[in-house]
Amino acid sequence: MTTPTALNGADLFSAAAQRIVDYLNGHTPLTDWSVSRVAGGEQVHLHVHDEGMLHVGRRVPWDDTFCIRMSKGAARVVPDALADPDYSDHPEASVIRAYAGTPILDDEGHTFGTLCGVGTEPLHRSDDLDAELVELMGDLLSSQLHMSRIADRERRAAELAEALAQTDGLTGLVNRRGWDLLVQDAQERVTAYGDPVAVAVIDLDGLKTVNDTQGHTAGDELLRRAAATLDATASSDDRVARYGGDEFAILSNNVPLADLDAHFARFVDALTAQGIRASSGHAAASAGDVGVAEAFGHADAAMYRTKLVRRA
Repeated sequence: MTTPTALNGADLFSAAAQRIVDYLNGHTPLTDWSVSRVAGGEQVHLHVHDEGMLHVGRRVPWDDTFCIRMSKGAARVVPDALADPDYSDHPEASVIRAYAGTPILDDEGHTFGTLCGVGTEPLHRSDDLDAELVELMGDLLSSQLHMSRIADRERRAAELAEALAQTDGLTGLVNRRGWDLLVQDAQERVTAYGDPVAVAVIDLDGLKTVNDTQGHTAGDELLRRAAATLDATASSDDRVARYGGDEFAILSNNVPLADLDAHFARFVDALTAQGIRASSGHAAASAGDVGVAEAFGHADAAMYRTKLVRRA
């Protein structure tokens, strides 16, 4: 269990990001500021000053953003998007008239996301917004991100060990209590960093029939085989749990939205190859939009819809 004195890097990064966007909102002419995450081909806004043009959970394809142009070398402060040849052809240039942005880098020098601000009116002068200030704030967030991830590493390792130690006696998988700890950790990462997290629910078809016709020993063996198959199919970014009864849950990290169908289909295909019928559903969490627990509910509902179709 995490001690009260353990540093929570996620909270530290969230606090720093919020202070910076609030400061820039109050000390620059731009009306909306955001700290965003870029992952899986999308830009997701995590920490904003107000729910204005940019709001928490807003997702857009990365290739369609002002920020990707900035990250590729276009101006970091744009007084008037319609007058800037690198931005004037953007579909939203007539709406986002002024823009400022700078990359936030992770500890390996890769783009984690951006600090950016937008306004509906062009700036009167090019020096109305200090480009060095924006870049400095981005550098501070990059440093805070690095320190926060380091602070989280040891704490999360202990928490993960605790979660994985909560095992189901029959299958050896993580049990319901361990699953709840995994969800708690994942929610922290989604909220603070926008880490890609998705969950799946897999329910075995016909376990009751096996119990009724072959006995509970045969049913237990079916559960053990299913658990072993799911565990063997999982990658290092997947966590598999026996949620209860004949229902299993999978929490997957760092899988792009576009790849989720194929990612989770692997588990059902592996069960099928072992002669085990199962129904599944999955859903992704999203900062400011869908929490991890809520995503589990969506996945569970999708699983039951699949089960009803298979019965029809």
